[in-house]
Amino acid sequence: MKVLLWQDVDKLGKRGETVEVKAGFARNFLFPRKLASIPTPSMHKEFQLAKRRVVKQEAALIGDAKAVAEKLAGVTSVSIEVNTNEEGLLYGAVSPSMVADALKDQGLKVEAKAIEIAEPIKKVGTYEVVVNLHREVKPTLKVWVLSTKAVKPEDKKAGEAKA
Repeated sequence: MKVLLWQDVDKLGKRGETVEVKAGFARNFLFPRKLASIPTPSMHKEFQLAKRRVVKQEAALIGDAKAVAEKLAGVTSVSIEVNTNEEGLLYGAVSPSMVADALKDQGLKVEAKAIEIAEPIKKVGTYEVVVNLHREVKPTLKVWVLSTKAVKPEDKKAGEAKA
């Protein structure tokens, strides 16, 4: 049985292709999940309309992401105050939700799941994080991690003696 794929299906084909499958697979798996349909001329027209609609939605998403990226460019950095010990080590780690809250305080709404921290932030200092607004728009943001207590400076002599 020939079917028109509406979505990419592993080991079968890409979106928009017409492929040959067994009737039971089409009837029991592909059709109920709206992954495929029978390839009639009207379905091909509907598929083309859906494809144009997806392209327009994608362009709108990219536009929105670029607008947020421009606002992020205006915010050079965010500061996060955390509890630390005397050496400047955090009791926990800075999470993406903490960065999202700091951005919210500056008037930007970014979801925590969009913030990518390369390695756990467990010390006081300055770090770069990536904000994944869209797969094509990924601005970076500087995060200052500050302590709520006074942190004693590292002794250079003590650091050399340990090494």
